[in-house]
Amino acid sequence: MADFVFDVFVPNGTPTHTYVTRAEEKNEEKLAAALDMPKMVISISGPSKTGKTALVDTLLTAERIIPVTGHSLRSSNDLWQSVMRWIGGPEEIEKIKERVLKAGAAGKTTAEAGVIFAKGKAEGEINGGIEITTATSEKYGIEFFEAVVKELSGSDFVVFLDDFHYIAEEAQIDIAKSIKAIAERGVRVCIASVPHKSDDMVRANDELTGRIISILFDYWTVQELEIIAKNGFSALGVDIAPAVMKRLATESLGSPQLMQSLCLSLCLEKGIRNKQALEKRTEVSDADYRAALERTTLQTDYSRTVEKLHTGAKERGTQRKEFKLKDGSTGDVYRAILLALIENPPRLSFDYDEIMDRIKQVCTGDSPVGSSVQLALKQMDGIAKDIRKDAPVLEWDDDKLEVTNPYFMFYLRSSQKIDQIHTGKSGMV
Repeated sequence: MADFVFDVFVPNGTPTHTYVTRAEEKNEEKLAAALDMPKMVISISGPSKTGKTALVDTLLTAERIIPVTGHSLRSSNDLWQSVMRWIGGPEEIEKIKERVLKAGAAGKTTAEAGVIFAKGKAEGEINGGIEITTATSEKYGIEFFEAVVKELSGSDFVVFLDDFHYIAEEAQIDIAKSIKAIAERGVRVCIASVPHKSDDMVRANDELTGRIISILFDYWTVQELEIIAKNGFSALGVDIAPAVMKRLATESLGSPQLMQSLCLSLCLEKGIRNKQALEKRTEVSDADYRAALERTTLQTDYSRTVEKLHTGAKERGTQRKEFKLKDGSTGDVYRAILLALIENPPRLSFDYDEIMDRIKQVCTGDSPVGSSVQLALKQMDGIAKDIRKDAPVLEWDDDKLEVTNPYFMFYLRSSQKIDQIHTGKSGMV
C-alpha cells in the first residue's frame, strides 16, 4: 500500500486532500453551468500546469469523462475512433457492433445510459434498469462519428479533448467542423488549450462563433498555492512554518502542479511519508529547502534545452563579446540573459525594459547593448521552436518574453545546470 503522503500531494493526477477551489475564478460554477447548456462546445484555456484537467476530473468524476489528447490526432476520424475505443466500441469501420444502453423505467439518461461498457458487463446483461443489446452491421461504411452519436447523444458523458493546440492546423479544420456537428447532435465536448492558442477552434471553423462557452484560467496566486501546502501538511499532521510554505508557493510560479511536487519533495526529504502525531513544528533548514528543490528538478529534464539556449545561434566569422557576471563566471549575451531570467523574484513574463534591467544586475562591468539583447532573444525564440515547435518553452514577440512552461523556469532556477555549463560538467541537473 502506498504511503499516505502520495495520496495527499498529487503532482500527476487529481488531488482530493489538496484540491483547491479558487474563489475568485469560480471555474467550478462556470463549468457546471456550461455543461447544462445544450449543443454548446466548452473551451477551457489556461497556461500549462494550472489545473485545467484537475478541474474537469473533479467536477465530472472519472466515470463521466472520455479523455482524448490532441497529440496523436490527424483527422476527425482519429478523434471519434479514440472515443469509441475508450467506450469499448469497434476498431474496424466495416464491421461495427452497435451496443445500446437504454435507461430504466424513469427514462432519464444517467452517466451510464447510452454508453457501451465493455468492461465487466456481458452482452444482454440487465443491470439497474439498463439493458445492453447487440446488433452487427457489416460493411456499410458507418463512420465512427455516427457510432459516437448513437452511443453518447443525450448522455451525461463528456468527450474531453486535451491539448487541442498540438493538432496540426489542417487537421484542426476537419476536427473543428466535426466537433460542431457532433455537439449539434447532443454529444457533450470540452476542449482544453493554452491561452495564446485558445481561439484555434474558432479560426479553424468560424461557424463555431457563438457556439463556444469559454472558461479562462490564469496562473495561481501565491496565496492560492499556499492553501495547497496548508491543507496537505494539515492532513499529514505536520506543522510547517508559514514562511516556508510561502517560499514554496513563490517558487511554484503560479502552477498548482509544481506546488504539489515541491510539497511532496519536501516531505520526502524530511522523511514524512504517513500521518504524524502533531507534537512540534517540523523545522526546515535552508539545506532541506534546497534539497527539496533539487529533488523536484529530477522530475523534469530540460538540460539539453538549457544547453542549446546557452550556446545560442551559430555565427560565422565573429566572436561574441563576453561579460563578467556576478556568479563569478564570464559569458556572452546568451548566458547573461539566462542568468537575468533566474534573478529574484521568480517571473514567467518579462518586458524588454525589465530584461535589460535584470541583465545590468547580473553583469559586474559592461553589459550587452540593447540591439544585441534583442537579436539574441529573437534567436532564442527560434531555438526554442526548433526544439519543440508545438510547445516552445519560451517565446519572444512584440518586445515581450514569455516563458510558457513553469517547469522550465523552475528547472532553470533550481537545477545546477547553469553552473555545470560554466564549469564544463555534464549531467541532468
